[in-house]
Amino acid sequence: MREKLFSTLLLVLVVASFFHMQAIVIGVSAIVIAMPLKRHVAALKLIRLFAILIIPVVLGLFAGFSNNNYLILKDFYYFLLPVIFILAGILLACRLEIGVFLKTLIYAGVLTSLLVTSISVYYMGMGSLSDPYSAHYAIGIVGTPGPPIALAALLLTRKFNIKLFSKFYFNLFVAINAFGIYMCASRTYLIITLCFVMLLVADKLKRQWVLPVSFIVIVLISLLPLDIFRPNQSSTSFIDKILGSFNELSIGNYSTEEDINTKYRGYESFMALNQYMEGDTKDWIFGGLGKLVDLKTFLRLGEDTDYEFIPVLHNGWLYLLIKTGVMGIVAYLFVFARLTVTNWRKYASADYPPAIRLFAALTVGCIFSLFLTNYIITAFFNVEMSILMVTLGYSYLNFNYLLSLNESAGEPAEPSVNQFAY
Repeated sequence: MREKLFSTLLLVLVVASFFHMQAIVIGVSAIVIAMPLKRHVAALKLIRLFAILIIPVVLGLFAGFSNNNYLILKDFYYFLLPVIFILAGILLACRLEIGVFLKTLIYAGVLTSLLVTSISVYYMGMGSLSDPYSAHYAIGIVGTPGPPIALAALLLTRKFNIKLFSKFYFNLFVAINAFGIYMCASRTYLIITLCFVMLLVADKLKRQWVLPVSFIVIVLISLLPLDIFRPNQSSTSFIDKILGSFNELSIGNYSTEEDINTKYRGYESFMALNQYMEGDTKDWIFGGLGKLVDLKTFLRLGEDTDYEFIPVLHNGWLYLLIKTGVMGIVAYLFVFARLTVTNWRKYASADYPPAIRLFAALTVGCIFSLFLTNYIITAFFNVEMSILMVTLGYSYLNFNYLLSLNESAGEPAEPSVNQFAY
């Protein structure tokens, strides 16, 4: 009964995040965190590593105390989101067996795949099956990376010979989630999918630098004004949008209305960087919650509203830099780089049991997915990406607990997927 309750709550969280219902997503996370547990206090202490992420936020709060109170609270709320979702994932690990959690992730991917397909067909007809990108924007931007996470769970369990479904259902769920990724027509979800696909083969290379270098290369390329990737202005195809991604993100002080609109994210990032560099030492180190970025011109960013000053950026790293200074960047790099190194070593080593390597892979995949997409859609501070952070929290507890069992046994132990991790 308890497992059904929490697996249902996880499904509700994914569906609510699909429709970007922030209140429901936060409410479900709060229920998971607040529900009594036999070792509740001990489980809560496991968030202490991620609590480091709050330190620069508190410092940024003091640095920006003179700013608008509403904007300060809004920033504080956004910066709490990753800690809340990761904690919810940690506590889910105390309540859901490993196999049940993985199956629920896969069912969530199937459900969201069916949702995005049925909504697209309802609004755009059968033509949406051949042009999902147009349908995606015609119905409004909704979605959550349920299909990429589900596909990753399926492929990784197959890689480590962990059987969750029969061959028929495995193939069926792989097909549905792959089609769901296609129907989402999201460049962000393609990045997440590629992060996990790379993991499937990266451990064979025995090179710890593969994923970090890939991340750095993508960031460096996006900083350049690569007009060779300019999309065809007369086309709205998904391929053109992918080719235009680098051009759209390239940072520059654009002056014409056309350039600002087509490269808005790059223009927004330039104005944020420029404002940061013009600040004083306090701004550089601590930032300041509640700060607004001056775009130096009015832009139509809302349905009927023009903005000159914006409180939130698409680029999550610059958002973090403006609001919490270099302290915020250092805190995030410290926490997640440490996790990546630790988990990657275990994932790349065949000496560890499959269950440990599975959760190491999920942890690394979630971290790199969040790192890359944070550059585009403030992923760490976006309810849409909550399932990534919940999965990260669940994997974090499983990895560490199963690793401690393995080391205390003195020999490779084979944890069952039909067990609780804590």
